[in-house]
This record gives sequence, C-alpha cells and structure tokens, in this order.
Amino acid sequence: MELQDMDTPKEVAVSLVLVVGGIGHGKSSFINSVFGEEKCKVGSTWGVGKTITKDIQEIDYKRKDDIITFVDTPSLDALNSSSKFQNLYKTGFNALVIVCSIKSYPSQSSSLFDNIKSLFGEDMYRYSLVVLSFEDYLGESTVDEFLNANSTLKAFLKKTEDKYVAFDNTLDKESKEANEQRARFFVYLDSVLRNNEDQTLKQIGRCSLLCSCCCKCWSWCKCKLHLNS
Repeated sequence: MELQDMDTPKEVAVSLVLVVGGIGHGKSSFINSVFGEEKCKVGSTWGVGKTITKDIQEIDYKRKDDIITFVDTPSLDALNSSSKFQNLYKTGFNALVIVCSIKSYPSQSSSLFDNIKSLFGEDMYRYSLVVLSFEDYLGESTVDEFLNANSTLKAFLKKTEDKYVAFDNTLDKESKEANEQRARFFVYLDSVLRNNEDQTLKQIGRCSLLCSCCCKCWSWCKCKLHLNS
C-alpha cells in the first residue's frame, strides 16, 4: 500500500470560548445546561462577593467536526490576578459568552458590562454572545418586555448585533425545551465563530501595537548591516 492511500487523521478544530459574568449569575449552571449534565460545581453563595467557582476550569464539548472548549471563570476581579487566564488571553479566545442574570438586573448587572469592556476593550463586541440566565424569573413576562424596560442592557446587546439567548437552567436537561434552548445557543455561537474565522480576542502587547514601526526599523537595520558587510 502506498503512503498516499493511507488514511491520515483529520485535524479537529478547537475553539476556545470564555464564559464570564458576575458572581451568582449562573455561569456554571449555564455550562451544565449546555452539556446536559453536571460538569461544573454549582450552589448558592452565603454572602456578597462569595463565589462557588474558585479557579478557571476548561471543559471540552466534543461535536462531530470540532471541539468547543468552554472556560468557566470565577469573578471578574479574580481574572486580573490569574496567570492561567492571562496565558489563555494571550493565546486568544474565539468567542466571549457573557452570562447576565435576569433576576439580578439591574442591581448587579448594570456595572458588569462596564467591567467586561474595561477588561477586553472595544473589540469584544464582535466576539460576544450574551446569555440571559434565570429566564424562569420573568414569570408571565417576555424577554422583549424585560429588554424594553432596561435600556442600558438593550444598548449593549445592540453593539453585539443582538446576539443573545435566554436560558432557563431549571429545565429538565433531557426535556424538549432544554434541547431547543441548547440548539438556539449553538446557532448564535457558530455564527460568532464563523464571522471571526481565524481571528481571536487576545491581549495585545506593546510590541504588537508597534509592529509596523518595528518592521521599518528592522528593514533599516538589515540594510545598514548589508552595506557595512
């Protein structure tokens, strides 16, 4: 058998999806709902500023043709001091999932988006998908009615080109409704991944910001070295 006839392993695309949000907004519960099983520890916090998720956790969601690596995170403040997060950020995220609790809005969530923007910059919007958690808290009201009553949130969603999906984490994971909300989420997520293709949301160092200048300097140096040789 010739080498060209042998099957070669197909390279599987891996997308890194960062999940962020305020304490108690349901980030880990959302990930569990997506998987349909408990992958992340969840629970109720007993005090303000207390978080169940202590460390960054990476969980692979394997599909037929690719792998989605969800990155569960503790509080936003903890990310600034996390070396693991900094290393992942330098590598780059393919998508940013922002979990915003309907039941906590606007008391906690109004400043959430400002903090996220401060951390990731203006470029974040093209990578962002907002998950409105605790949809069950709306009762008889609709998501549209909730958004119309919260202009700041609605304005933020507009910058993401209205990429958002509501999630009810209380649904039976095997129910038709749970499967449908998972499907809606992946439709939006795949749209984000396609639109950005090979580009990632990453931390830009000083050298990267000055790359055009550095290239000119390097060209000048090579020219001088050639002339002097």
